[in-house]
Amino acid sequence: MHKIDTPLSKEASLNLALSSPDARAVPAQMQGIMGCARHQGGRSSQQDQALCLTSEDKRCQFLVVADGVGGHLGGELASRCVVEVAVQMFSTLLEYRLKPAEFLSQFCAQANQEIRARATSAGSEAYSTVAALLVDETRAYWAHVGDSRLYGFKGGALIHQTRDHSLVQQLFEQGKITAAERATHPDRNQVRQVLGMAATVSPTFGEMALSADCAFLLCTDGFWEHMAPAEMALVLSAEDLAFTAALWVRQAARRGGAQGDNVGLALWRAPRPVARRWSFFR
Repeated sequence: MHKIDTPLSKEASLNLALSSPDARAVPAQMQGIMGCARHQGGRSSQQDQALCLTSEDKRCQFLVVADGVGGHLGGELASRCVVEVAVQMFSTLLEYRLKPAEFLSQFCAQANQEIRARATSAGSEAYSTVAALLVDETRAYWAHVGDSRLYGFKGGALIHQTRDHSLVQQLFEQGKITAAERATHPDRNQVRQVLGMAATVSPTFGEMALSADCAFLLCTDGFWEHMAPAEMALVLSAEDLAFTAALWVRQAARRGGAQGDNVGLALWRAPRPVARRWSFFR
């Protein structure tokens, strides 16, 4: 739950996994293994989304999590809009050959515009956070808005964590609160920037070269509020990331309690080398 401070085109044939509380995503059959899931938690509606996509040529993957803000209907509308724009834009990625950073920037801008248009039409407030990861054969690129996060791991060690666009993050960086105080601060859910809030949006971007021991975890606050980085590394080490994602969103929901938040989770890991087996005939 957050507080705020201050017609789509055709789809290409995609390996699409839109998760649900009791559904398992199918891992992609390319250079990376993927899995995503979500859970309603203790809330009356599901405003989180989690998405995994693979391009037709199997050379590119796109993962998105979104956390809707703005009440029951507005939050659902906004987060659903984010994943619909993701599907539509990713289907045209090969056709227009956008550079990764340009693609992510346009994705956030278009999702922002679409949310604002639909909110105006519906006469409601609708906003959403987003964290998105685009992976090709050699590099990973990401963008985020709000407090949905991306965690990057290498060899099981955390090497990158996105910085929240939130009041608590600002207070922490100014030295006004400690790391321990962030978790219990009364304004910890107050975000400074979300999709749909203003005519323009300013995502934070990042990128890194891929290696055989790279892994990424994208999640909404309903997950990261209840999980330590060591547990996230454990999640990413599992053989079946689709099954593991479904298992751990349930665990996060249990930790959130009877009034716990929605949970959204998307996982990506470089494939493990296949060991050669000895054969009598070779």
